[in-house]
Order: sequence, then structure tokens, then C-alpha cells
Amino acid sequence: MSRRLLLCTVLALSLLPSGPRSAKADSNSPSWQGPETLGQITEPQINEASGLAHSYSESGLLWTNNDSGNAPVLYAVDAQGRHRGSVRIEGATNRDWEDVASYQIDGRAYLIAADVGDNSATYPECVLYVIAEPDPAELSPSHELFAKPERIIRYVYPDGPRDCESLAVDTTERAIYVISKRTKPPVAYRLPLFPENSGAPLRAETVGPVNGIAEPSGLISRMSVPWGKWRAQVCSLDISRDGLRAAVLTYGEVYLYERREGEDWASAFARGGQQLAAHNLPQAEGLCFSPDGQEIYVTTEGLPAPLLRYRLSQETGQSASGATP
Repeated sequence: MSRRLLLCTVLALSLLPSGPRSAKADSNSPSWQGPETLGQITEPQINEASGLAHSYSESGLLWTNNDSGNAPVLYAVDAQGRHRGSVRIEGATNRDWEDVASYQIDGRAYLIAADVGDNSATYPECVLYVIAEPDPAELSPSHELFAKPERIIRYVYPDGPRDCESLAVDTTERAIYVISKRTKPPVAYRLPLFPENSGAPLRAETVGPVNGIAEPSGLISRMSVPWGKWRAQVCSLDISRDGLRAAVLTYGEVYLYERREGEDWASAFARGGQQLAAHNLPQAEGLCFSPDGQEIYVTTEGLPAPLLRYRLSQETGQSASGATP
């Protein structure tokens, strides 16, 4: 980034609101603090961090990925952004990996590399690579691990190709969720986590609109940068391990969607979410929950890449219903 562009970025970001705003939030909305900077990703190999997932095998271990045209590799970092190691997915292609998700089923931890990016909405199908999460004890910055996919899930959208940069797993439903990036409003889609092996690409199920994401206005809406005119585009997604909260990352903010008792995600997304304080990152593309669902980590493309954290306030967290550790 040039010095002049960096100066313009800093000045423009200083004009952005620093506190939470939400047309949908009410007195019952949980209180989230932050963001605070935990550290920075400085590993040269991780220069386009486009996704983020928390390990199911080690607390404080995060997985990330580079996007289009890079190696089919997932990278591990700690909560301060320090490089821990990497795993290459054998036989995979990184056409445009835009997110990574983690989940656990029957005591086994897994990662999904999401080859779902499609800027021009022209690719006939999307591909998800599912691997067993590597043993953290085997990770090392000095050598790369290798993993064969346990499953490869191919899918198409019911209404034609879509650009997407987000993917999450709801283990309570055994389902995968993605959200379109460039449609207004964004649209959520659902896939089975364990599809029948028919050989043909799956057809994603339309869940419905993701409402409540604020479009930019004024000077910001005229600036041709991610946090400017494209501020409302969705670029990452995660669902808490108890299946009660979804965090949606845009280039400008983080939004929290909560399911009420007996409610599905279609209703929760349609109702709108709680907007947290602006993250003020130049091109935020990675987000995930902590294991207990009471923290949210966010990072950006580029180097160095700040690693941020939002935290549920202690009073709210104590009264929140059943997040599993």
C-alpha cells in the first residue's frame, strides 16, 4: 500500500462511527465490547487471510486461508496471530477459497475449506473440501502437514451462480450455511453436512434474506474501497457451537443474529441483527466465534493483519443461555 493511500485510509477510517448502531437492537440485546487488538498476523505466507475458524482441538488456535490463486493450504495461528503451522489439502485446488469453517461430530474435529468465491458469478459449481483437523501437537512453522479430503462436497445455487465469501456449520442441524455477497439484501442458503453420495452437485436450499445490514451513505458510499461503497457486502460467517448465534462479517461491521426458542435461521436472518462497533479494518474477510460463543475474532487481508476480538460483557454472558464450552 502506498504512503498516500495509507494516509487516505487512516483519515477516512477516523471518520467512521466507533460505537455500535442497530435499527433492530433493543433493551434485550446482549452487550458486546470491543473490538480490541490481540496481535497481528505477520507470516509472509498468510498475505490474503480470507477466512477464520477456531480449532476444536486446542483453545486459542485459529485456522485461516488465502484466497484465489494461492496454494490449497490452511494455516494455523494463535490468538496473537503467531504462525503455528499449516496443512496442505491433497488433490485440492484453490480457485477462490473465501472462508474456512470448523466443526465437531461424534468427538472428531473437522475443517472445511470453502472454494466458493465467484466475483463475476460465472462458475458452474462451488466446492467444499472437508478434512480431519490436524493434531495441534504436530503443527510446526518449519514444515507443512498433508491431509486427504474426507469428503468433497460440490454444489450449485437454485437461482444461478452467486459470489460468496462465507461459510459456517450448524452442528445442531448438521447443516452448512452460506450467504451471498453481492445481492441486496444478502441471501442465505443451506446444504446438508452429510449429503447422499449421488455423484451430482447438490442443489443448495434457499433460506431467505439476511436483513438489517446497513448500506453506506454520504462520503463513505462514494469511496471505491472495501470499507467504503462495498461496506455492506458479506465476507464471512460463523455459527456458535450451541447453534443459537450467527455472526456475519461485512467490510464495515459485525452483525449478530440470535435464534429464539423454536426459531429457524430463516426467521432470525429475516428479523435482522444487532450491529456491533465498526472494526475499521481495510479489507476484513475472516471471522469466527470462540468455543464458548462469547468472543468473536476478526482479521483482514494484507500484512500485517490485525487480529481483533469482540467480547460479550460479563453480565450479559452470565445470563446468556447455554453456550457449550
